[in-house]
Amino acid sequence: MKGIHPSIVSHKLNVLPTARPVRQRVRRFHPDRQKIIREEIERLLEAGFNREVEYPDWLSNRVCVDYTNLNNACPKDSFPLPRIDQIVDSTTVQGMLFFLDAFSRYHQIPMSPVDEEKTAFIMPHGLYCYKVMSFGLKNACATYQRLMTKIFKPLVGRTVEVYIDDIVVKSKTGEEHVLHLQEVFHLLRKYDMKLNPSKCAFGISAGKFLGFMVSQRGIEVSPDQVKAVMETPPPRSKKELPCLTGKLVALGRFIARFIDELRPFFLAGASGWTDSYQSAFEKIKHCLMQPPILSSPLLGEKFYMYLAVSEWAISAVLFRCPSPKEQKPIYYVSRALADVETRYSKMELTALALRSAAQKLRPYFQAHPVVVLTDQPLRNILYKPDLTGRMLQWAIELSEYGIEFQPKLSMKDQVMADFVLEYSRRPIQRKEPSEKEWWTLRVDGASRSSGSRVGLLLQSPTGEHLEQAIRLGFPASNNEAEYEAILSGLDLALTLSGSRLLIYSITASLPIKEVILLPIHVQVNPSVTETSTCNTIEANQADDQEWTEDIISYLRTSTLPEEPKQAHKIRVQAARFTLIEGHLYKQSFTGPYLRCLNHSKALYVLAELHEGVCGNHSGGRSLAHKAHSQGYYWPTMKKDAAAYVRKCDKCQRHAPIPHVPSETLKPISGPWPFAQWGMDIVGPLPAAVAQKKFLLFSTDYFSKWVEAETYVSIKDKYVTKFIWKNIICRFGIPQTIIADNGPYNGQVEATNKTLITALKKRLEQAKRKWVEELPSVLETASIRMADYQQRAAAHYNRKARPRSFKSGTLVLRNVFENTVETRAGKFQANWEGPYIVSKTSESGAYHLQKLDGTPLLRPWNVSNLKQYYQ
Repeated sequence: MKGIHPSIVSHKLNVLPTARPVRQRVRRFHPDRQKIIREEIERLLEAGFNREVEYPDWLSNRVCVDYTNLNNACPKDSFPLPRIDQIVDSTTVQGMLFFLDAFSRYHQIPMSPVDEEKTAFIMPHGLYCYKVMSFGLKNACATYQRLMTKIFKPLVGRTVEVYIDDIVVKSKTGEEHVLHLQEVFHLLRKYDMKLNPSKCAFGISAGKFLGFMVSQRGIEVSPDQVKAVMETPPPRSKKELPCLTGKLVALGRFIARFIDELRPFFLAGASGWTDSYQSAFEKIKHCLMQPPILSSPLLGEKFYMYLAVSEWAISAVLFRCPSPKEQKPIYYVSRALADVETRYSKMELTALALRSAAQKLRPYFQAHPVVVLTDQPLRNILYKPDLTGRMLQWAIELSEYGIEFQPKLSMKDQVMADFVLEYSRRPIQRKEPSEKEWWTLRVDGASRSSGSRVGLLLQSPTGEHLEQAIRLGFPASNNEAEYEAILSGLDLALTLSGSRLLIYSITASLPIKEVILLPIHVQVNPSVTETSTCNTIEANQADDQEWTEDIISYLRTSTLPEEPKQAHKIRVQAARFTLIEGHLYKQSFTGPYLRCLNHSKALYVLAELHEGVCGNHSGGRSLAHKAHSQGYYWPTMKKDAAAYVRKCDKCQRHAPIPHVPSETLKPISGPWPFAQWGMDIVGPLPAAVAQKKFLLFSTDYFSKWVEAETYVSIKDKYVTKFIWKNIICRFGIPQTIIADNGPYNGQVEATNKTLITALKKRLEQAKRKWVEELPSVLETASIRMADYQQRAAAHYNRKARPRSFKSGTLVLRNVFENTVETRAGKFQANWEGPYIVSKTSESGAYHLQKLDGTPLLRPWNVSNLKQYYQ
């Protein structure tokens, strides 16, 4: 048979120079088979496809030659094959189709003469080699595709589509079809390509092409593939399961959320074939009974895409809208999640689904604008300037496409409605806890002279034991030690997530309901003897409404509160949260996912960060920032952190002493008015009336009040009379009188200076009239002193931050030298206590008493006190 001329194309093996030839031995055959083999060899010799050969270097066996050794010695030809998706899409929406089939296919291409003997094979009656390209040779597909591309190069993509040996001629109308066939037959005659008329189909509107049924309606599943799945029996072993899975994978383009539907078959390999897997298999069969018809894209048309994520897979569907009331799918994409990807947030999974779909459907994204329909704020996230990590990488990859983002549309087709599943999680099966799920706590406490101690033994439902011994830092009785043991045990059980607890106490029965300040249910176990007590404690979580419950309920079951405003609030909040392995996480655009905590767990995290092993007793704002950086979140982080720091005992005792005034200024110069006087004598002065030359005056240190008299001379009787008349008779007996014995009497010296200066300014030339001017000078000094005190008080009070305490308030007292702890040194606390305020006064003084009721000896000013929080 005349085939393709060698000048056009010939198959070359290009065997590696380092490859060693391999000669296989002849195999035995049944006489009937030997007869058939001889007839086949004679037919090939008559057609000119084979010839006899002598002394070949490479030798294989049988007519269906096993070229494994020869293929291993040949390099791979990298000639590209067309994308099946693109070829199938371009074949649809055509009115007339013509399917061609080449006669003898590969045998029309000659072998390179230097490589003919390398194809030699051994038979019982001789050695033969191929003169044409044989089936089973490496790179045969690439050589054939190179030939088809060369022959139909002017028509490929316009009127002809070729994939190796599958050729189809497409036309819109019958008149065009005739012209297209003339062009194709002209090229076939030019290159001497022979066709098999019995396998060619002319002028049809639908046909099977590359495993799909293509027609003017669109792309459909091949009936042969559907039949193969329908007739496949349930797998009876692990070896049969991959066969079924392979048949289903070939149909992945037509099944919405294919990986979600196929997941049971991947799990069946470990646990065997069960009824649940059979039901999933029947569900897929039902889907294949009415498979969707995929549409073909039009040039320049806008596409739309829905995204879906689940716990183990991400999916997408690309569709077109020929009219506002039509949505026709083009391609279904689905991919299983890797182990690390299952821990991504909902936002990241949605972005990953878009990125995977863009990689899979790259030609569609490059040739068409794509509108992504989703309720997630993908546009705001991907275009955010401070993106980091994988989100930044995905944003860069997607930036080359013309992607738009819009809210979801209403479903116009049942096929589309079956696909859209924004975020599905397996529902958590809630069951009543059995007796095996109880935690058991055994406690004991004792009081000794060296200190009280507590012992705990906590047993988990699986049998693990946790022992703990605690030494109390305060004196306690036996009964108090028992209480502390139970409280410590409950804290330990709560830390280990034990919600159902049995408590055994060695001593007599304890009134647990009075001790535990939690919403718990107490029930006495009647099976326990009187010498010990057993109490059943179960946390009543319904009474403790946490902020996470409504959001978790909405994410799991789409349940919303009945109140419309609250329902809208939960719906908006839930968009920023996701569930991972049953735990609620808050999505962070540029940082890690934040584990959402309830009130009790939040307090535990604050305690560990603030005063744990690595805690440094930081402030409220810093503590909230640390909790956020460690990956935790709750709505009142800053408020709770500030409240926790304010109540920390160590932070309160070592807090810095405030220097801001705590009370308004009350100027004083002595212990009380007119208790302390300073006296001085001024003179001799110019002689005045009655020859008076000396001035005797006295100043009250408390009120700055001045008493003055003039004398001719200074004698003891005058001083005694002055004190009796001007001080004792008017203000009472003073506690102290300071005479002028030197410069230490600063108050009197200052008064002297003020009076002399005022008299000088008033007298001028009339020096002898100082006696008459003295009363007015004294009044002026008093008025100015009052004004000065008011101005000084106003200036002082501007910075004052008055604080007051009510009776019964717990306060800390500033540590003084007589109350400093011995050997404390620089590590001495700044505050001591706490004390109880027993009596208050308007002057800022407070009477205190100890916690046992013992009063302190004297009152304390508010500047030395601060409130104690607990």
